[in-house]
Amino acid sequence: MDKTTQVPLWEPHDFNFEAEVKKDNLFKVDFHAFVKGPEGEKIRIPGFYNGDNIWTIRFSPIKMGTWELVTESSIPELNNKKEKIKVSENNNENVHGGLKVDPNNKHHFIFEDNQRFFLMGYECDWLWAMDREDQETLVDKIKDKGFNYILLNIFAYDTGWRKGKTGDDDYGPPELFPWEGSNENPDHSKFNIEFWEKYDELMEMLYKKGIIAHIFFKVYNKKVNWPEPGSVEDNLYFKYAISRYCSYPNVVWDFSKEAFNERDIDYKRGRFEFIKNHDPYNRPLTCHDEHNDNLGRFNNILDFRTDQGHVRYYNTIIKQRAQNNWPILNSEFGYEHGPKGMDDHTYQNCHTPEEVIKMAWEIYMAGGYGVYYYTYTAWDVIRVEDNPPGYDYFKNLKNFFKTVDYWKMVPNDRLLKGGAGHCLASPTGEFVVSFEKAKNTELKLNHNEKILEIDWYDPLTGQWFEGEYQAENDEKHLKYKTAMIEPPEELKNKFAAVKIIAR
Repeated sequence: MDKTTQVPLWEPHDFNFEAEVKKDNLFKVDFHAFVKGPEGEKIRIPGFYNGDNIWTIRFSPIKMGTWELVTESSIPELNNKKEKIKVSENNNENVHGGLKVDPNNKHHFIFEDNQRFFLMGYECDWLWAMDREDQETLVDKIKDKGFNYILLNIFAYDTGWRKGKTGDDDYGPPELFPWEGSNENPDHSKFNIEFWEKYDELMEMLYKKGIIAHIFFKVYNKKVNWPEPGSVEDNLYFKYAISRYCSYPNVVWDFSKEAFNERDIDYKRGRFEFIKNHDPYNRPLTCHDEHNDNLGRFNNILDFRTDQGHVRYYNTIIKQRAQNNWPILNSEFGYEHGPKGMDDHTYQNCHTPEEVIKMAWEIYMAGGYGVYYYTYTAWDVIRVEDNPPGYDYFKNLKNFFKTVDYWKMVPNDRLLKGGAGHCLASPTGEFVVSFEKAKNTELKLNHNEKILEIDWYDPLTGQWFEGEYQAENDEKHLKYKTAMIEPPEELKNKFAAVKIIAR
């Protein structure tokens, strides 16, 4: 173990070991490594067969200092191989370690280096199937608009609304499959290395750009011939995917897109436990979704809640926050149509860009997070050149909430009189109020609070306006006073928001 490998903090690195192994199925060879850290940390890292007689341990260090890696396998040629690892600073400004639930603000997320994470998601389930150049073009475009979280499948085959190859921009059915064979006749016991190497390139690109990958292991209604649930091959698939990608700090695991299609609750819980047991990094785990499950069946094993909700966006988030103290993600709430209007769509449902962004504001004003869906990038038809209005609307949303401490804010509409809109408030005297139609509104303040700043915002244009207010004591409740906030003429009776600082 004379050689020392330099690895930046939180950066996945492949340690490859070559061995000619005489086994019928090399993917079933038990192979892992124990990695010991500078303060006695010991992590069991799963390994995987990577083709051409190469077995790989993919490891990303979680702490500075010197680490030692020792392999373990029943195969002598793969057993007791040693590596020494010196961990250096990570100079990529996009890398902040793994994402986790903030222990001090449990409805929100934070990175390992304590950098805040304001989740603004983007659904691109077929991203893995695209050409590499188009992948990067699309990711760069949406990152520029503030999106930092992408929902994507490991694999899907085809949609019911655009069957077969309907054009050059239709990526279903795909050319590559995770397993050997075809989707019609797969060999679930062996993997197609070319498929996984292409997925590796995508994950590496997302990692370097600081984009969180919300990865669905399965999707039930996209014509995939999956392994038999709970079978040896099912376990092999889940374990192989975890082994390849658990070392990426930008990973979030999800059992399945629209998991309500799997009716076996015990199987789902078993998959959650399997993921938890095989991921040494304990990446966040969620489930999309259980049709607004109010029984809390998986509260004790999942890390946050993911739903697709199409009605009562605000009230649903409020109820879900009360049910469990964790982040809430509405991952599918509106479907923005294409450039030709309401008849221009892939999936049958669609909304105007203005409808979609208003839905999103309701979700964020309830203290939740949202995922944007554009009809020509969400599923297998992907048009990279499109520039839907929603891109800028969501960028405006992100720019607004960057100006407040969102993770400290709690929804509290009781501070508004007359049900005029929605209100978020923090204990430090920050308020955000949103309106479907802005009008003069009374905001209740603590008696000793004085408004220091009031700024109105147009969510569609991103334009700021100075605000006005009048404050007077509430004679019935001496501990409070009321501030009458008045929108500028440009925003009266329009979709608008206002930021208020009072201390």
